[in-house]
Amino acid sequence: MDSAPLELEEDAIAASAPNGAWSLPQSANPAWKRIAAARSAHVRTDRKVLCGVVGPRKAGKSGMLVDSLTDEEVANGAMIFVEDFDAGGDSTVSAHHKDKQENIVVLNPWITNKASKSRVPFNYPETFNKTMDDLLYALEIAESQDEYFKIHGKMPNPSLKTFVFDGMDHWLHICGTAMKIEDLELGDDAVEVSGRKTATKVGRFNWEFRKNRYQAAMNTFQELSRLNVHVYVVTGQKPSYDSNGNEIMGADIAAWMKDTERDLEQLIEVSLEQERSEIGELTGKTISRAQLKFNRTSLRLPEPVVLFEQEVGTDGQWFGYKGLQDGSFEHPEDTHELITEDSE
Repeated sequence: MDSAPLELEEDAIAASAPNGAWSLPQSANPAWKRIAAARSAHVRTDRKVLCGVVGPRKAGKSGMLVDSLTDEEVANGAMIFVEDFDAGGDSTVSAHHKDKQENIVVLNPWITNKASKSRVPFNYPETFNKTMDDLLYALEIAESQDEYFKIHGKMPNPSLKTFVFDGMDHWLHICGTAMKIEDLELGDDAVEVSGRKTATKVGRFNWEFRKNRYQAAMNTFQELSRLNVHVYVVTGQKPSYDSNGNEIMGADIAAWMKDTERDLEQLIEVSLEQERSEIGELTGKTISRAQLKFNRTSLRLPEPVVLFEQEVGTDGQWFGYKGLQDGSFEHPEDTHELITEDSE
């Protein structure tokens, strides 16, 4: 028996499944609704930013991040949340951004011990919980404003543009101490769980508690970035050592958990350069520079950006990093070289 002509079979398929229902059928699986909504929603073109920032203290790391709102964004209610472990964000905003207190929200994650006999000022397990509360609320905001944009094609006022987690080195310590106090029950406070005696009671696989706590924040950062919030995770540096335990000068490394960089989209290293005269004496001038080290979304690496110039006996000069405003890490008004009398 001869089969039906091909064109008749195609007509029958089209009649039974109009408007693409054949390829995207309605289903009891809730995924079909999410896919249909995603195909019809307004598309945001924001660049994905989950950027690590590494550098020494007082190098301008916090300053360049809280300085990344444009005047238009401030007027439209864009906000930066700063999870401020070392008070760098608080002091920067107080000194230079008093007019933007509704736009730059500084959060203190620390919980102090109320016990009169406590030997440690901070409650590490509760500090961990408070920090995660802040992160999860930021995620709620990001989800809500993302839904708003899908419907209206614009951001609500106010909206969360950037989340700065200022103190990944502190976070690593908090996770490790909370693990010893709460997960392993080795003591009641940070002093009691410190030292060789406690260290011998922490088995190789127990460190997974610390890693899971640490990763809870990293996973939230990734979700915030996915929802188009610019995320910056900031840390200081720690020395590195050779096989004999000797410190390797000039080889400081980021003071966060190993493999953190694996989860980042970008990495910026900030450095301080102290100027010397022809005979090697310090001149009293210090220059801070920010260098984008990698960017998964682009092969281009811009020239280092000068953040500030500081000189003894002067007010110094702040330049900032305008390339952070849109997540491109490059802006024509960024300063790459300082003009000196010799170069004129």
